[in-house]
Amino acid sequence: MPRPLWLMLSIAPLMAGCLNSPTPQTAPDAVESLVAVIEQRLDIANDVAVSKWYSGKPVQDSERERQVILNAESQAQAFNLNRDDVHAFMTAQMEANKVVQYARIAQWHESGQAPQPPATSLTQGIRTRLDTLQPDLMHKYAAFLPYRSKSECQSWLQSTTRRKAADAVMLSALQRATDGLCKTEQKSD
Repeated sequence: MPRPLWLMLSIAPLMAGCLNSPTPQTAPDAVESLVAVIEQRLDIANDVAVSKWYSGKPVQDSERERQVILNAESQAQAFNLNRDDVHAFMTAQMEANKVVQYARIAQWHESGQAPQPPATSLTQGIRTRLDTLQPDLMHKYAAFLPYRSKSECQSWLQSTTRRKAADAVMLSALQRATDGLCKTEQKSD
């Protein structure tokens, strides 16, 4: 049998399996809404990166991160959330924001082109936008929790983040922000 024909015949069943594989179910609104508000927060991280580019401030701001996480933990009870879960969730949000900031600053250095100067200052406009978004983030996180142990949780998050990401940096950041959200139950032997 000629080699190309042999290759085609051996690949055909694999391709048929791919074509016939089930498409992931549409994610519940709570999953879509949580990823959307996380995406909004990450979009603001672009503005934070611009501000830090011009101010020369480092991306790593441990004190600000601590304040944001403590603030979220203090709101946990109002949203019927576990403080430890909120701590882990907000830590992931902080890390995802740094993914965007470091990547954007690296892109600007590599291209040799500075971004447009920020329209507002970090402390006045940008942090105010982040603080305003915080209650919505907590509300959407609370609404998501009933879905976190569903077997489809990870596939819902993956398909939603891939669909919403504007570029590779945002995809990476969305993946980091949603990492650990699903808690599938361990089956005992």
